Amino acid sequence: MSLFPAVGRKQFRTRLSWYTVVAFLWLGVVLHLLPFYLMMVISITPASEAMSMPPKLWPSQPTLAAWRLVLNLSEVAKSVLAQPLSRYFLNSLIMTFGTMALSIPVTSLAAYAVSKLIKGRAAKNLFIFFIGTLMLPGIVSLIPSFLLTRNFPFPLPVAPHIPGTDIPFPTLRLWNTYWAVIVPAGFSAGNFLLFKGFFDGIPDSIINAARVDGGSEFNIFRRIILPMSIPVYAVVAYFQFGATWDSYLWPLVVIQDSKIAPLTVAIRSITDAFNYAGTTNPMTAFGASAQMNELLRQGLSWNGLMVLGLLQALPVFLFFIIAREYLLKGVKIQGLK
Repeated sequence: MSLFPAVGRKQFRTRLSWYTVVAFLWLGVVLHLLPFYLMMVISITPASEAMSMPPKLWPSQPTLAAWRLVLNLSEVAKSVLAQPLSRYFLNSLIMTFGTMALSIPVTSLAAYAVSKLIKGRAAKNLFIFFIGTLMLPGIVSLIPSFLLTRNFPFPLPVAPHIPGTDIPFPTLRLWNTYWAVIVPAGFSAGNFLLFKGFFDGIPDSIINAARVDGGSEFNIFRRIILPMSIPVYAVVAYFQFGATWDSYLWPLVVIQDSKIAPLTVAIRSITDAFNYAGTTNPMTAFGASAQMNELLRQGLSWNGLMVLGLLQALPVFLFFIIAREYLLKGVKIQGLK
């Protein structure tokens, strides 16, 4: 009962308030976990039961048919999935960790420069310039970013010519490659604010003492600032991981080859395939067709979609479990500020 003062804890009103708060918090936990529980239950539920009304809280005959489907162990699954599911997972991992490897160092170094290295009007102007991108909706920059992947580094439909000649500037075609997702996410204004807010809290006396001892700016950052900033790096890494892993619209625009498509785009394609096959509609799924019964038996219904949803959410959950200690430290530090 640490939420309430020690004095008067045995009073009826205090205990009633305590139990009311506990009940409210438990209600929030249950409501938060209920969708995940239903996803897990439906993933092991036969297709006929998954589409029955009212829904069941536990299947009468649990089955792993849907899990075998998404692991590409059935012949029917091979006709629906363009690539093995492991390929989509690998593509998402490459894009996610590639984005983190580029965005986190670039953003943190920019924030450190504005916070500790640049002073006066220049620092203010740079700060406004960096956070100005937060004021633009993402959909506004969608077309320029798309053109940037077509003729990098020019966000134009056609590369401009070298002045005084008819020769166009050399360009790189990032479209339909991993770089089309990684490069445009090389800087994050939201993460820039997190980094700068943390760096502003580091006393300048520590940095000045290291400078007096002859340390270079890079060594000061690597040996002093970086070890002190692990909590904020963990928070930024978690946010960056979740945002990139769950991104759908941008990969859908710039990725056309199924061999390099991320898991989010693949899940949408698989959902469309299930709907086209009629296995998610009770009116068509419960027909007498032998082919339809085989599709349902293999898990091409809501149970298969729930498996895909769980696999999509699993890496973000595991990342949180691994970095939870540093994440909690980062939250405490930001809260104290």
